[in-house]
Amino acid sequence: MTIRDWQPEQVQKKHVKQAAKIWRTKSGYLNFKNSTKYDVIVGGKPYPPKAISSIAHNLATGKILYANDFVGSKEGVWHRRLKILGFEILEKNTAQKFDDEISASLKLTRQARLKKIVATSTNPPKKSQVQVTRYARSPHVVAERLIIANGKCEKCRKTAPFKRKRDNTPYLEVHHVKLLSQGGLDTIENTLALCPNCHCELHDILRIDNLVE
Repeated sequence: MTIRDWQPEQVQKKHVKQAAKIWRTKSGYLNFKNSTKYDVIVGGKPYPPKAISSIAHNLATGKILYANDFVGSKEGVWHRRLKILGFEILEKNTAQKFDDEISASLKLTRQARLKKIVATSTNPPKKSQVQVTRYARSPHVVAERLIIANGKCEKCRKTAPFKRKRDNTPYLEVHHVKLLSQGGLDTIENTLALCPNCHCELHDILRIDNLVE
């Protein structure tokens, strides 16, 4: 398929969100790989923009864009569409840096980690405006919540579905009980460590209640 056949204007927010769900269960879909330069943030998590654009385009139009269809093309058309739909595009090292900070915090003693949490937990998280509002989360709060959960989802109580490749720790996602966008604090008490299924379920409920998009 040539660039003339692309129909980015047909892609809507619902297609991007569904594409992210598909990528989570089928990483490597249509031979796409994780991006080396940029991530698109969907539901607070990073995804490869080309893969998400391809899957979303297929959902919207029924036309498949393969990995080699992007060779030699500019990323601007899809980055622009994703931003128009309200999704943030970040340089790769921004998302990676936060993951690295979580891994580093997991290696601290509990006393050292709690000291860092106390230093920032009394204030609402800082936010910055790009295409959407981004809240600065503490990697130490994430790390402490993961340690408290001890490898089990705090909702369904099942063992984490797999281990993270970067540090071999159980894969759980840290969720804010009261959303940061609703004035919730980035604290241990306001978080839960959840398996991907339970996390998606909670966000689906929040979407119904119009608390998240």
